[in-house]
Amino acid sequence: MSLEQELRRALIRKEPPEGFEDNVLSRIAAGETVRTSAPIRRWSRTALPIAASLMLLFGASYYLQYEQLQRQHAAQAQTEEAARDVVLALRIASEKISAAQAKVEEITRYEPTNHR
Repeated sequence: MSLEQELRRALIRKEPPEGFEDNVLSRIAAGETVRTSAPIRRWSRTALPIAASLMLLFGASYYLQYEQLQRQHAAQAQTEEAARDVVLALRIASEKISAAQAKVEEITRYEPTNHR
């Protein structure tokens, strides 16, 4: 039997039992309310605090992870800036040394050497 046939058979309209309408109308007139079972009420009382706790936990975790990532980016930026500063300092020192070396070569080129 196919699923469609089973659904059709399960959903066939059935007549309510004898006196059903009178029973419902009398309960309405008496002001009776429908009571839910206790497990559903108990579950709903615990579900909200659990859901709120989980949301706070996930929110705090996300915030801490975000802050850690920001600190890592800041540290990386500082490291890159320090590396650029070192490269600049080495370049300046190299230029100064090259200039001093050129002066020394110029001086030694024009000085007469004493030969015996």
